[in-house]
Amino acid sequence: MTAPHRAGEPSSWTADTLEEKDWLLPAAPHTGGAPVDRADAALWRGPGFAVLRGLELAGLTDRECVELCARTTARVSVPAGLRLQRSAHELLTAATAPAVPRAPGPGAAAPPNGDEQVLLPHMDRGEGPRPPRLLALLCVRPAPEGGESLLASGPALHDRLAGERPEALRELRRDFRFGRGEDFDRVLPVFRREGGALRVHYNRYWIERGQEETGSPFGPDRRSALRAMEALLQDPSMVKSLPLRRGDLLLVNNSAVLHGRAPFRNGGARQDRRCYARVWAD
Repeated sequence: MTAPHRAGEPSSWTADTLEEKDWLLPAAPHTGGAPVDRADAALWRGPGFAVLRGLELAGLTDRECVELCARTTARVSVPAGLRLQRSAHELLTAATAPAVPRAPGPGAAAPPNGDEQVLLPHMDRGEGPRPPRLLALLCVRPAPEGGESLLASGPALHDRLAGERPEALRELRRDFRFGRGEDFDRVLPVFRREGGALRVHYNRYWIERGQEETGSPFGPDRRSALRAMEALLQDPSMVKSLPLRRGDLLLVNNSAVLHGRAPFRNGGARQDRRCYARVWAD
């Protein structure tokens, strides 16, 4: 059987091949402005993500930080047809973290009170019929220890599988059910071509939930393919660990780059507890 072709796209990178100049953009700290005219190149024609560094948050409440995140994200140049999801502004804390794949696997001890395990890279809202194209995360308060953002290139994952596990890649190019409930129209492959670009649609939690609703377990080939994908998402050479500072705005092309979060330890006081603002553009 013919081996799958490699993606060969600008957004195909590994942790060692990324250059900071391709994704790090300084903000204007006193005005709340940012070089958003350059962010579109990184998002849609470059590595698939950008960090706007240095948004001024002094004197802002957490809710005002969410609004700043939304206003700045709205200025980013996005492909025709995208719009800001006005209902998708929220704060992320340990108490509101979404249900997505965690590691280590089953049987691992629960973290101590105030700690959070790693969230493996995933796409946001993978259970929806049309996931948002753009994800924005503003660091309001970093964790005292850990909590780095984890980023993985979808095309690079595709290419690694093409070279090492072509049978797994073929399986991941077949349809998976995402989500739960009676509406099973959310059926997509993990890797697919759309508009001439390679798209990645991966959230292990929603893949598992969607399969549970069918009433039958995954077959051995499908389970093996998912394990191969999960192994790459725990490979340090494939995942960029990115510590964000207060005022950093991470913008992610949600169909090209998977994002996650390293383990972290929270402090007891409010000012020592990790907090991010999140906005989606659809």
